[in-house]
Amino acid sequence: MSRAQHFDPAQIDAIDHADTTGFNGGRMAATVLLIRDGQNGLEVWVQERVSTMVNYPGYVVFPGGGVDSRDFPPRSWDSGEFWAGRSVVSMARRMGVTKYKAHALVFAAARELFEESGTLLVVDDDGPIQDSSPFHDQRQLLETHEVSFTDFLAENSMKVDSDLLIPWARWVGSSGAKNWFDTFFFVALLPEGQTPDGETGEAADANWFPPRLLLDGWKAGLVRLVIPTWAQLQRLAQYDSVAEVIDAASLSDTRPVIGDPKDDPRYHDFFTTTPIDRITWRSHQQR
Repeated sequence: MSRAQHFDPAQIDAIDHADTTGFNGGRMAATVLLIRDGQNGLEVWVQERVSTMVNYPGYVVFPGGGVDSRDFPPRSWDSGEFWAGRSVVSMARRMGVTKYKAHALVFAAARELFEESGTLLVVDDDGPIQDSSPFHDQRQLLETHEVSFTDFLAENSMKVDSDLLIPWARWVGSSGAKNWFDTFFFVALLPEGQTPDGETGEAADANWFPPRLLLDGWKAGLVRLVIPTWAQLQRLAQYDSVAEVIDAASLSDTRPVIGDPKDDPRYHDFFTTTPIDRITWRSHQQR
């Protein structure tokens, strides 16, 4: 497995407004592993991407996407204005990036999760948001890029709660369309009172699943996964509860995994298993 050298802590406070890319110039992206304690153990929220998507059509993924230029803070910024919870400097140390990039990545994670699942990881003057449905119309404006996430937060007197997003992993590589991405994975506990949905144009279906069930589906050729998603599911499958995952997240190695880690024994099954594509076979049978 190839990993980059760890970040120099002396650079945490550096703010270079021209430096908005990730490792080796890759586009920075954020992905959220939204988890809950289900009736039979740990469950994670995933969605199957529609067939028209440029990257990974038909694949099962976690909510997430690329960092928007407006996720970065303005040239003169106070991280406390739209930020609650663990400080941006603390998050930057944990993630191994500058506080400028940490702000953008946390905002991107919260924004993408809201856009794709309707789940809000924010607080207002009354505390955590427990019902995100009143903001559905504004969610659509975010999806179409008509408003920025900062505009949305300001309009509703909200702040992103960084305590609800825990750094989990970082993978760097090319997408299905050969675009280079530097993707940061976060774990998030489903906020009390909120219910995610699949009301996004990017997903053909979305729901809660036990991680092991998704991995079994992949092996049976019923679920399409790429290695970063497979790796996170494999790690989640080791735990039985949200509490166990949160504890494990505190020990996460957030140095980037570069490319396809074919030589790492943890990912041996992915690179040596060739599932029969029963999804394509089934669609042909139905015609």
